[in-house]
Amino acid sequence: MRRFVSLSIVAVFAASSVQAASPVLSRKELEKATIESINDGIPSGWCGRAMLSILRKLGLGEGLKGGNGQDWEQILAGAGWKPVRVKSPRSAPLGSVLVYSGDRKLGKTPRGTPGGYHGHVEMVALAPGGGRLYVADCPRPSPGGTVPDNFTGRAWVPPKTMLATAPPINIQVETVLEERLKMASGYFDRDNSDLAKLELSSGQKVARE
Repeated sequence: MRRFVSLSIVAVFAASSVQAASPVLSRKELEKATIESINDGIPSGWCGRAMLSILRKLGLGEGLKGGNGQDWEQILAGAGWKPVRVKSPRSAPLGSVLVYSGDRKLGKTPRGTPGGYHGHVEMVALAPGGGRLYVADCPRPSPGGTVPDNFTGRAWVPPKTMLATAPPINIQVETVLEERLKMASGYFDRDNSDLAKLELSSGQKVARE
């Protein structure tokens, strides 16, 4: 059965946005993904087919093929997409693709939904009026479809996306220690200054511990 969702309704239920990493697609592309999710005529439950349609409409379909939701990590990796570790779907970059495993793949009893049997795939997009959405076979205000607890922990970004890399751990440690040293020095400088003012006003030396 074809799903019809009005753009006004989508804009309303997506009103609350969540802060996340920098977008990997333009706002126009993110809104286009949502519109395609509404108008593609693909029934609910066919997220893999819908994702392929969305990515092809955005010009990102090179090397991709169809598959069930949980198959999309292999599909994306085979087309050169890059995985980025994220704490949760809500912190994934706009424009990234998220994959959720089916229950049986994780040793669970399938919960009786398409996602429970075959997993789920979705893109983090924007409603035409603004607001974060998760789109594939239809736009949703919350991530994961019927299997939000089966998220793989990776957000997939297009092959040519420039990813910022963290500095080596020893550089990170040195930076933190340097910042703490500056904070300590500032504290003791202020403390010594206060002591000097007290000594001048009282005419006596103040004991220092």
